[in-house]
Amino acid sequence: MSIAVIIKEPESWKPDRPASSGAIAFHNAVINASWLHDCVDKLTEFAAPRIKENDIVVDFGAGTGTSSARILKRFDNRIRLWLVDNSPAWLGKAYEYLHSRQNVKFFVLEKKNDHYSTLSETVGKESVNQVLSANTIHLIPNLKETFRGIFDSLKPNGSFIFNSGNIEREGKPKGALMLDSTVYRVHDIAIDLIKKMPKFKEYREGLDKRIKEFLPQRKFIFPYPKDIKDYLGAVKDAGFRQIKEYYSCFRVKYSDYLDFLKVKRLQAGMLPEVGGLEPNKKEIQDRDELITLASLQLFDELRKNNPLADDKAWQCEWAYIAGVK
Repeated sequence: MSIAVIIKEPESWKPDRPASSGAIAFHNAVINASWLHDCVDKLTEFAAPRIKENDIVVDFGAGTGTSSARILKRFDNRIRLWLVDNSPAWLGKAYEYLHSRQNVKFFVLEKKNDHYSTLSETVGKESVNQVLSANTIHLIPNLKETFRGIFDSLKPNGSFIFNSGNIEREGKPKGALMLDSTVYRVHDIAIDLIKKMPKFKEYREGLDKRIKEFLPQRKFIFPYPKDIKDYLGAVKDAGFRQIKEYYSCFRVKYSDYLDFLKVKRLQAGMLPEVGGLEPNKKEIQDRDELITLASLQLFDELRKNNPLADDKAWQCEWAYIAGVK
């Protein structure tokens, strides 16, 4: 006589406050961006052959739910989707957007001392079938611990696949850029505009000192990219096998990207030299104008000099890595 073992699923998280203005602005800026649709749709295309009916699929680093919306569009009600993020403020927007879906749950990676809980500590060991992660992995400082937590959370033969538009590699097509490399260029152009334009001369005093002072903040929001070998090594060290890598270039429309660059929460990391940690209203306005002017100059540079750019868009390369438990 066999005894059925009932495994209780973890309780879904609920926010205790409204979604933050920063999360709302980011969500609105990218939810309809064609580059977001393209790169996540390719992710679900790669993941689809291993996803079965009623699988528990994790969107790791779900943020405000923009990637989750595309995952649900592909798989509809055939899966149970668990959104996981380390920011209650951002996940609150995802909850607002998707909590009415019966097949969706939410989980927050709790902070312990100086690091966040792993996926397996949050949802349980061998509790999920697949883990997908879109445009998030490059933000994680400790790949080894994070990937091991993902490995432990997966059931046997479960899979992990992630993408990022901020990974270095040899052999990248000439003209293909990374998202964050364009952000660094926008910063440099904006600094040059401060030095040249009389309108922004009030920010010149102590500018070089502030550039050094705020570098950690810039790197926190827009980390320097790692090489593809770092990710492949971390996936292997976590225990995954059948590791595969893919690369795809997608067009990033100037209009869509300008919406992204104008998100105030992100601008605090793009150009913290104007306003610092607590900018006043004028500094926020000046920072936005500087980033807008710098972005338009960048787009003009790309139109003239980049072989993969045209009058409407430039191209970014996304790397995809997949592994099986």
